[in-house]
Amino acid sequence: MKKLALNHTYEYLKVSYFIRFLGDAFFYTFLYVFLSSLGFSTVELGLISAISPFAALIGNIVFQKIAKNLEVNRILMFIFGIFELIIALLFAIFDNQPFLFYAIIIGFASLLNGPFYALLDGYSGTYISQRNKQYSSMRIMGTISYVIGPLVGGLLVDYGGVGYSTLFYTSAVFLFFSTILTFYFPKQKVEVNDDIAPEEKHRIKISKHPDLVAYLLLNFFVVALSIVSDNFFGVYLTEIRGLSTGNYGYLISAAIFIETMVFVFIIFKKNMFRNPTISYIIMGLLMLTRPLVVALNLPLPWTIILSLIRGAAWGYYLVFNVKFLARIIPLKYLTQALFMASIATTLGRIISSLTIGEVLKNTDYNIVYAFISGFMVIGIILSVIVSEYSKKQEKRAAEAALKIIKDDNPS
Repeated sequence: MKKLALNHTYEYLKVSYFIRFLGDAFFYTFLYVFLSSLGFSTVELGLISAISPFAALIGNIVFQKIAKNLEVNRILMFIFGIFELIIALLFAIFDNQPFLFYAIIIGFASLLNGPFYALLDGYSGTYISQRNKQYSSMRIMGTISYVIGPLVGGLLVDYGGVGYSTLFYTSAVFLFFSTILTFYFPKQKVEVNDDIAPEEKHRIKISKHPDLVAYLLLNFFVVALSIVSDNFFGVYLTEIRGLSTGNYGYLISAAIFIETMVFVFIIFKKNMFRNPTISYIIMGLLMLTRPLVVALNLPLPWTIILSLIRGAAWGYYLVFNVKFLARIIPLKYLTQALFMASIATTLGRIISSLTIGEVLKNTDYNIVYAFISGFMVIGIILSVIVSEYSKKQEKRAAEAALKIIKDDNPS
């Protein structure tokens, strides 16, 4: 296995993404629907939805300081995989427990899951950036997993007559194989903190990167609200609109299939992200679609059809996340930048989860989602404003550099 990973690293990483995301797909796709089936209220679901990103925030802050090089990152990913495997087994074995039991376990899972993907993307992003490989053709394997997982899970529920425990057991199997694959990730020579001045270690000077600030704003407002509203979207469809668990799985699978198509499109398109302002507008409007259809209280068929657009948004965002940061941030800072983006999203998720869960207790879904849509629009506007400011700063810097060159070399 070690020799295979070393000689065919790119293909090995593709398989690793595929297996790992299969484990997540069978677990997280049905998590909130499962909790809702146990009779937990929207307030309790909102609390769990807030505990999850809060734990992830702590994990990101702590492990950002520990992740000093790619070899340490690899070891951390292996350890995280073992614990997440145990968590999936706990859900499978103890499938009807009090709220506190699930709150604690989900909190611990999130403590590891968020940092795991920042570490994985940092490791993979460094590898492909050094070799001019396509991140999208690697990450698409994870997207394909999310097509397969919800589809197979829905079929098992509808026609196999299985319960949620079977889905969680299946998740544990794939997490086991993923952990083994992670253990054999080959070493890379790039040090995350190599050649950084002592006063700059472990941090990026945000004041020097307004383009990064714009991206963090998008994550805090738009991406975070999109994720949290998705958590309640499954409950809305199954509990309020009467959609079966199996059909919900098919819907998620179809949305991820669209995400896959976007990935394929991006693979064959060059210079997709040279104008971040346009990217923020596109991603923002696509992510806005799902909360907007709930806010408008459209008929169920239209709600289902239009909500699929969310897949296109996520496909665009996932490729943008690494490729854009790798372009504006030096490689030695890439993992840190990914952690920062994850932290921005996590903060937004904590605030919105607590608010949405509480408000839904006494307010209709369409009203709550109308406010969600409004805040997402605000986030898009703020990101665009800062992005345009960044472009003007870059233009001025380029003009100043050109002037210096002309002054030094008069004709």
